[in-house]
Amino acid sequence: MKGLRAIFLVPAMAVLGVLVWSDALVGKEAEPSADSSVRRGAPTEGAVGLARRYVGDEGIERDPAVVFTEDFEADTLGDVCSRWESVRNREILSLSSDVPPGSKGNHSLLMTHIGGESTGGHLYRRLLPGYDKLHVRFYVKFDPDCAPIHHFVHVGGYHPATAWPQGGAGIRPAGNERFTTGVEPYGDKWRWDFYSYWMQMRSSPDNKSWGHDFINDPQLAVKRGTWICVELMMKMNEPVGESNGEQALWIDGRLWKKNGQVVSRLGPGFPRGKWVWDSFLPDPDGQPFAGFRWRATEELKVNFLWLLLYVTAAPPGHVSKVHFDDIVVAQEYIGPITARPRR
Repeated sequence: MKGLRAIFLVPAMAVLGVLVWSDALVGKEAEPSADSSVRRGAPTEGAVGLARRYVGDEGIERDPAVVFTEDFEADTLGDVCSRWESVRNREILSLSSDVPPGSKGNHSLLMTHIGGESTGGHLYRRLLPGYDKLHVRFYVKFDPDCAPIHHFVHVGGYHPATAWPQGGAGIRPAGNERFTTGVEPYGDKWRWDFYSYWMQMRSSPDNKSWGHDFINDPQLAVKRGTWICVELMMKMNEPVGESNGEQALWIDGRLWKKNGQVVSRLGPGFPRGKWVWDSFLPDPDGQPFAGFRWRATEELKVNFLWLLLYVTAAPPGHVSKVHFDDIVVAQEYIGPITARPRR
């Protein structure tokens, strides 16, 4: 197994002002001409995020581009759980009054993990009928003393779609049954990256296929003790024989840029880099990324959201708290919550 990066297996019964270019990237460099993904039509650089139209996300659930929302505004935890198809370890879930800045609500979801008592919990649901491109935006806040997280939020597709998350640890998908991408804080490294399974993934030295990482920059650090806006985009390959699928990750409304290229958006020809076993290392002097062949059949689409907290290395009795809030799933870029003007 590759460190602590094996995909979480669950029993079958169990079980993301107008943006301008400088706001779309992190770092000092922000020249559009420096990045090949701009020339290929990156999904949001210079565009208006969906959340910009809805102050405090008020009414965003009625937008025709929106597929699903969850703001955890409910009288009881049971009301929240009823909106999800699979709930694991409900006893670690609770409603909290800690919410992101600018949020219109009064509640977030708190997952409280205690070392030695469980490996965490989850909320899971299908996103039917399935989509060729989706954005998932969510807010998360890790307690400063949170233990390393083994696996985190996953998005992907199963065919046929199931009302619970499936396994597949260390196994390369065949292309007709599943693909997944996790947004991960990478254990005790506390850096953001992807964790992806698809039909053309590589193998590890143990000849198994564990989830792949792509950004590999310790500077893209996970900040504990504060609310973070995370957004994941997945775009299917079309036609299914091509490797022109994409994925992208925004942290607080920004793609991540390193050495003159955007490295948190990957597709056919971008970014440049090199493979070392199952890790892609961005490098402007390397080869163009080949793109993703997520699927080999049209029936396989993006059709699930898995809000997962999976912890395996916490000392006995150690308390780890993680808040989630303001989830929006849409067919276009969403962006951070637009706060109400100060009076």
